[in-house]
Amino acid sequence: MPVENTTPNRGYQLPFGSNDLEDDVLRLIAALSAIDVDVAGLLVSVAQRAMLVHSHVIADTTGLQAALDAKQDESEKGNANGYASLGADGKVPAAQLPAALFGAMSYQGTWNANTNTPTIPAAVPANKGWYYKVSTAGVTNVSGITDWGVGDWIVSNGTSWDKIDNTDQVSSVVGLQGAITAAALKTALAIAVADITDASANGRSLISAANYAAMKTLLAVTAADITNASANGRSLITAADYAAMRTLLGLVIGTNVAAIASPAFTGTPTAPTAALGTNTTQLATTAFVLANAGVFTKSYESAAQTWTNGGSLTLAHGLGVKPKMYHAYAACISADGGYAVGDEILIATWASDAADGRGVNLRPDATNITVYMGANGLVMVSSTGGYNYKSNPASTWKLIIRAWA
Repeated sequence: MPVENTTPNRGYQLPFGSNDLEDDVLRLIAALSAIDVDVAGLLVSVAQRAMLVHSHVIADTTGLQAALDAKQDESEKGNANGYASLGADGKVPAAQLPAALFGAMSYQGTWNANTNTPTIPAAVPANKGWYYKVSTAGVTNVSGITDWGVGDWIVSNGTSWDKIDNTDQVSSVVGLQGAITAAALKTALAIAVADITDASANGRSLISAANYAAMKTLLAVTAADITNASANGRSLITAADYAAMRTLLGLVIGTNVAAIASPAFTGTPTAPTAALGTNTTQLATTAFVLANAGVFTKSYESAAQTWTNGGSLTLAHGLGVKPKMYHAYAACISADGGYAVGDEILIATWASDAADGRGVNLRPDATNITVYMGANGLVMVSSTGGYNYKSNPASTWKLIIRAWA
């Protein structure tokens, strides 16, 4: 008879060494069948247990609270201070990566280099590529750079700040900055005669002379030094005065012409003589010009004036002194007496006679020239040679006054 051998808890049959094999096989089959029934029962019980209503607190699970505290919500994905998301390719989108990784410039705004506003942070890899544009010049020291002009850029290279100079301002020329004028540069350079190192002592004396006279004195130039001048030429330029020069040149005013030029001349030019030529007024002018050659330095010409019988004009000549020579001219504005529009003739500054009251007289002083017009017009020589009396020349002629001093 087989020996009974079982498990201590559930009493499952076990084989025994002295039993026949066929008896133990049957015992094992019975044990396995019993185990199967028990396991099936347990599964049913567990399934029914899970469906029962029950609850737990977080503390019931070890480490659960710490894990919840350390997690980030899904809403923080891809946002600042959150966590990066992954694209369809399983990679972090470029938009969520630092610009510094790509070497790109990132504009941060304007910067006041005078007050350091906003404050420039220390250069670190995280702000590589950041740059500010200088809005107010200043000398704030950033990475050893203190020269900041409006328009410059200050750029982080990840370890220090660099300057991109976008201004054309001269850094410094003898202490001057910005737009430097020639006058300011000359003042700053303060160049003196002594600075011209390749000039001789005499050369420096010459260029520092007060005026041309002082220069000529230093050079001691005389007529004899003008080697390409003839003997007569040297005599001329060393003449004591204009009169001596005219004598050397043989410019002697004839007796008749000199008499006409004299203030004592009272002749009436009604019948010009062969000895005086055909126009005594022009001869007087010629004599005056010869007597005053080289003296005139100023001139005056009036605007065209309207003739008024018996009228007068006061014209400011602006010469500053009483003119030495003065004349009246008639400018044709409508064909008359053989003259065409635009022609101009010299008017004798006298009346044709006391009774006729024709002509024009001029009275100058240091400020004005007063013009007196004849009550009955003026008289002139026509282009054909005859006298042409104009009782009212206003419609055909304009009056122009010229003077020299």
